[in-house]
Amino acid sequence: MIELNVTLSDGTNKAIPIASHSTVIDLSDSSIMVIDLTELDNLEGLQELILSRNRLMTVDLTVLAFCPTIISLLLDNNNLQVVNLDMLRYCTPLERLDLSSNQILRVDLSPLSECKNLVSINLRKNRLMSLDMFPISKCAKLEELNLLENPLKRLDVTPLFSCASLQSLLVPEGIRLVSKIRHEIELLNPPALNEMITRERIEFILE
Repeated sequence: MIELNVTLSDGTNKAIPIASHSTVIDLSDSSIMVIDLTELDNLEGLQELILSRNRLMTVDLTVLAFCPTIISLLLDNNNLQVVNLDMLRYCTPLERLDLSSNQILRVDLSPLSECKNLVSINLRKNRLMSLDMFPISKCAKLEELNLLENPLKRLDVTPLFSCASLQSLLVPEGIRLVSKIRHEIELLNPPALNEMITRERIEFILE
């Protein structure tokens, strides 16, 4: 048995017991404002960490360097403004990352280039004004990328042509989508980008 120390939104400090053999930790809807994840390095085989619908303004994910089996990280519906994903480079089995419905102003996706099994990235409803997509070009299994409800004005989707499995690309309606490399409309393109091309949503440019 381990204990995770948390501070609740009413100011109460609490220790939450977690069975040492747990593969799923679900602390969603728990009114957590602060959480210390350090003790997770004593777990073996953790696969899912769910902190959805809490009051987190920040979260230290350093311990994930010691959780290389995690496949699902859900931090949606909190109050996060900045999130450091650096330790996810050690979580190569990661399949699902949900950061939606936060207040994130910027996020560095570079660590995700090591997450070759990523299937879904959800960044919906944040405050992102720009986003470097290059690291995602390494995520060949990516099927869904959700960027809706962000104040993004322009997005270079060139890296996404390497994501052969991409089925769903959800972007704000008014965003300018550009690509630096011209691709013909063919089945070799990711399905989501084929749809964007046929709808003439992508502007091909040379920069």
